[in-house]
Amino acid sequence: MRLRMMLTVFVLVFYSAACHANPVTFIAEDLPPYHFKNPQGEAQGALVDIAKAVLKGTALTATFEIMPMARMFQQQQANPNAIMLSLLKTPNRNSQFKWLGKVYFADAYLVSLRSHNDEVIHLNFAKEYKVATIRGYSAQAYLEAQGFTESENLVLVSYYQQLWRMLYKNRIDFVVTNTLTLENELKRAGLDPNLITKRIHLDELPSSLHFAASKQLNPQTAKIITDRLNAIKESGEYQQILNKWQLPIPTRL
Repeated sequence: MRLRMMLTVFVLVFYSAACHANPVTFIAEDLPPYHFKNPQGEAQGALVDIAKAVLKGTALTATFEIMPMARMFQQQQANPNAIMLSLLKTPNRNSQFKWLGKVYFADAYLVSLRSHNDEVIHLNFAKEYKVATIRGYSAQAYLEAQGFTESENLVLVSYYQQLWRMLYKNRIDFVVTNTLTLENELKRAGLDPNLITKRIHLDELPSSLHFAASKQLNPQTAKIITDRLNAIKESGEYQQILNKWQLPIPTRL
């Protein structure tokens, strides 16, 4: 019995030391109020706070980095301890990542300027125009599956600021995007949100945002994060963080 207890203590101490020696890195794009870089260059936002709440009381340590979506995927592949703060869970991605828990949701629309005169009541109607989204987003795969191609009607960019400026300059006709942060994105780009309208709700697009890790992430680390995420949801801390950032609470946690 004493030997078993000593072995257990040794394993716990060893794992705790390993966690500190190999911190996880939470990575995300610049997407306020979920995750963004503040004026001091630090990662901030609702999901950053949720990740910090998850880590609280564990032996895990973490760093946070904000980067473009395309670089996120490269970082995640290169670093087995990298965890995306919010990745849409799609059928194509299901087997590519280790999913640690749902953190929020997205709500996608086909968006245009109000001044766009032609009525578009189905996505197929938009094939006569230029439709844009962020390269690497699930929206890219969705549009390509619907028959959009870069050679004809699909425009892919790396940043939201670029996306919206192209729309406001009439270089593209429509944008497919999550609209929960639409007003903030436009204001940050110095654009008038009142000039935008939502045309079609794209309910076929996946809406569940998750902590997503490499399949090489230590299973014990993955379990700690998943268990702690569930715990802060049950305790109400998760809801308090969303309230602090004035974000709607998902109906299904």
